[in-house]
Amino acid sequence: MLRIIFISVIILVGVFYAFISPFYALLFYLWNAYFRPQEWIWWVDIASWHISLIIGVYVVFRTVLSLPNPQINLRTGLILLFLLQAVLCTVTSEHVDVSVNFLEDYAKVLLISYFIVILVTDRHKFRTTMIVIALSLGLECAKQGWVNLFLAPGAPNSNPIGFLGDNNGVALGTMMLVPLITALARTTAYPWRRRAYWFIAIGVFMRGITTYSRGGFVAAAVLGIFVFARSDKKIRALVGVAVLAGLVAFVMPQQYWDRINTITPNEQNMDESAAGRVHFWRVATNMAKARPFTGVGLNGFEPSYLTYDPTSTFGEDRQTHSTWFGVLAELGLPGFVLFLANLSLAIGSNWRVARLARSHPGLRDVSMYANAFFTSLIVFCVGGSFLSSQYSEMFWHFIGLSTALSIIAAKEVEAEVPAAVPARAPGRLAMAR
Repeated sequence: MLRIIFISVIILVGVFYAFISPFYALLFYLWNAYFRPQEWIWWVDIASWHISLIIGVYVVFRTVLSLPNPQINLRTGLILLFLLQAVLCTVTSEHVDVSVNFLEDYAKVLLISYFIVILVTDRHKFRTTMIVIALSLGLECAKQGWVNLFLAPGAPNSNPIGFLGDNNGVALGTMMLVPLITALARTTAYPWRRRAYWFIAIGVFMRGITTYSRGGFVAAAVLGIFVFARSDKKIRALVGVAVLAGLVAFVMPQQYWDRINTITPNEQNMDESAAGRVHFWRVATNMAKARPFTGVGLNGFEPSYLTYDPTSTFGEDRQTHSTWFGVLAELGLPGFVLFLANLSLAIGSNWRVARLARSHPGLRDVSMYANAFFTSLIVFCVGGSFLSSQYSEMFWHFIGLSTALSIIAAKEVEAEVPAAVPARAPGRLAMAR
């Protein structure tokens, strides 16, 4: 009963604010996307209400009616081009029914990512959006991480999270979320909030570790490296990373380390899971060779698998277990190039924004946000190499937020430039876009 009351209140508040502005409607959508109320109240079929679809459609129409700046540029154009490639690959799919059903949800993901760029137009809105995402997903993850740490230290947590997937998806999602929460901690003016964010960040990190995902462990290691490398306070960052590493080493049992030790490039020592991944990548490559321009279709690897591996060496209904091979197999070479372009430009813009903000003391917060998303996307590159995460809602939202941040930073810097500055200065600022 308390859960129903809690979620009902949030929904009513969200509906109220959604009528005020399209930005609040976007926040309501993001809360629903990351909190997933249908997973909290399992005795009521909330999923049948199609709340996500209704809010998403409302965001689109409310935004169009408000006539904002459409922000048509290279970055947003690439998102829309990727959507067009997904539509083309759906039409030409080897299993059109499967692709069409998946496109209905995936088109919404890409459109919302585009509308993030349109609606998140200043630093306050950007931070508010980060808070909604971080808390909607992070609070429950942190609770599980801390409870597990005290009640069953080192025990595996195999609970899935709807839109993230199994233990591997949860590990990747949590490691991508940690940099955002730490950025919020470092940029708040209130000590109690700072402590709360750090508490949540540690819990989320431990939630990811206790999935026992090997890809998650590698992602965690990369997270630690880049947190140190991108920090402007190296000693503090090194101490923080060392403390977390020591906590993991102390808490996790030998069973965990035995699993992690199976990460090996030696084909003779591969376990069945690792050997299977290599095999699936070969099958994906064969799909791309057979259909280089459109692949086997959006989300089509699994239904097409037996066609390209009739021996079914590793069973049926398989996944690529790789973002890169997944895109290549299902969306062909054009889709692969567009995917890399979206990712590369997002990583590059975050790096440029962070560098640009260092020379402007008023943009300290923006620099930390850029470093957070830079780190998250690098973590995605590593963890996504062992997981079919090319359609991840979190990933595409981070692409949209990276674009929004670059536009916000450029506008704020331009507002500080005196009128007498030579004409070549705006050209440098435009690089942040």
